[in-house]
Amino acid sequence: MSHLGFSETVSPDDLVVRNGIFYKKFTDTPFIGEVSGRQNGTVINGKRDGFWESYYENGQLNWKGNYKNDNLDGPWEYYHKNGQLSFKGNYVDGKEEGSFEHFKENGKFEKRETWKNGKVIFKK
Repeated sequence: MSHLGFSETVSPDDLVVRNGIFYKKFTDTPFIGEVSGRQNGTVINGKRDGFWESYYENGQLNWKGNYKNDNLDGPWEYYHKNGQLSFKGNYVDGKEEGSFEHFKENGKFEKRETWKNGKVIFKK
């Protein structure tokens, strides 16, 4: 059951975004409920909140992480279409923060970056 006692699960295709707010198609009330399909997660008052994940058409995981008030917040991981980790890092209120590690499609380490408040401050 989702927040505020509302319980509805929809496909991402059942939603539209207007001015950064998710609405169920053909409504003018911000959506509250669960999204299930190629993207999975919770929407509260029209904004993504909590753990989300997305999948490529081939079924492989594309990305996973947390949203807070529709901003990326906390650890995130992104994957190549072949299932190998592409990069991982941390976000605070939608901005990159801390260490980000990037990997090639074959899984080999590519580079590391350090971010502060959404700006890269070190690359190696």
